[in-house]
Amino acid sequence: MSISRRLFLLGSLSGAGVLVLSGCTDPAPAPSATATRAPSPSPSPTPSGPAPAAFRRSRWGADTYSYGSSSYLAAGATDADRAALAASLDDKVFFAGEAVAASQPGTVMGAHSSGLTAAAEVAAVAAPGERIAVIGAGMAGATAARTLADQGFDVVVVEARGRVGGRIASYDSDDWPFEVQLGVGTLTGDGAAAFESLLASAGVTTVEVEATATARIAGRETPLPTSEAVSEALDTAAAWAAEHAGEESVQDAVASSGASARLDTRPDSSGVSDADRLAFLLDEALPARVGAAATKVSSRVLGDEILPGSGQLVTRGFGDYVTDQLRDLDVLRSSNVTQIDYGNEGVGLRLVTGESLSADRVVSTIPLGVLKKRRIVFVPALPSTHLDAIDALGMGVQDVLWLRFDQRLWSTDATVWAVLDDSAASRLWLNLEPATGFPILVALTGGRTATALEKLSDSDAVDAAVRSIAPYFDLVPSTASPTPTPGAGSSPTPTPGAGSSPTPTP
Repeated sequence: MSISRRLFLLGSLSGAGVLVLSGCTDPAPAPSATATRAPSPSPSPTPSGPAPAAFRRSRWGADTYSYGSSSYLAAGATDADRAALAASLDDKVFFAGEAVAASQPGTVMGAHSSGLTAAAEVAAVAAPGERIAVIGAGMAGATAARTLADQGFDVVVVEARGRVGGRIASYDSDDWPFEVQLGVGTLTGDGAAAFESLLASAGVTTVEVEATATARIAGRETPLPTSEAVSEALDTAAAWAAEHAGEESVQDAVASSGASARLDTRPDSSGVSDADRLAFLLDEALPARVGAAATKVSSRVLGDEILPGSGQLVTRGFGDYVTDQLRDLDVLRSSNVTQIDYGNEGVGLRLVTGESLSADRVVSTIPLGVLKKRRIVFVPALPSTHLDAIDALGMGVQDVLWLRFDQRLWSTDATVWAVLDDSAASRLWLNLEPATGFPILVALTGGRTATALEKLSDSDAVDAAVRSIAPYFDLVPSTASPTPTPGAGSSPTPTPGAGSSPTPTP
């Protein structure tokens, strides 16, 4: 993508919906599912520009318990691969998790439904009172465990992490007015409303983030990053992909359909061309949503919205929901499974500690990224159908970097910002201030960009992020809006400490 190195900043793309089903490995101790206050790394970063009062980041690609955030359909893969991976092994080992979900795969809704499905499959073949081991204490595992326990089975949950929640990773501390979600942050898409209702009945709170559809560059309105021509190009590519059964990648579909060739490469009055707009969607928006580059993702996704959409931002109680599902159950934390033996009577689990655990049947919610590493030995070996499915499906990396400022340093109420300068580190941002009343920005990155940023120190990562949106701070009105006084369920204004920076001087 070849455009000016100056930053082009967008207002709202389409809201703040984040379809990220993920978690984090943080330099600080890992979050508990009950969102206990966690100390943050020291020293505090001191970015070049307005310093955030607090920050929190995820590193999904480096997480050895997941090796990614959520699955996606790679070029050539189909939903049949998910179904193949979901097939049980001799009615002894059953599979659940977002990667094998029959509906809403790649999302927390899919993880929840897959847990219910796996529990039903076990109950259909198991005798009353059988001992069932559930590997993984994330949404899928907790759902399956709770369902089976309520049906009278003897359930034990084996969790590799020292906490429960899996890729639901919530932090609660005095540095933040509401929980920071480093994993699943926003409920959006099919099934979101029903799932939100389920969570609300359990005490989980959310706030609606609406699309504002406003674009702004140096005070001028502009159709960034979409335009009528770009939308038509994507429709053309989607139609071509449908004719080719989604065998090609998104990039191939856009090129082979001729969609990109018909876009104007000449900048319009805003200084950006339609070719630049499409490049931003493919280079930044798609990886942030799916976790991988357009050259890897199946063109089947062209039928979906590429940009993050409006949704319900979870503000409190997400991790508590998982914890409540596991209440009164036997949960073995810090118990990494290294071998699953289903060749004899029952199923034997070998743990990294050298200990063994026996069960009549097992529900595995081992993340696709871990299965791809072949770190867990199956005895007998996994069938070729399962191995082929594991290889065919993709595991994406989507990361977030939360920044909280002591006061609002920008004038726009747009919910999503885009940076079209391809030299910027973080190019897609959520502005949570309009929805929450607090000056909080969240950078969304995916694919190779996310993987590269994970290698930066906290100080460098925050510095690079602030530099990315530096021009937005020039739009500050003469009197910046102060941070609202935290109310019920909020935390007091933090004092500087690990994971936060001294009060910035605008």
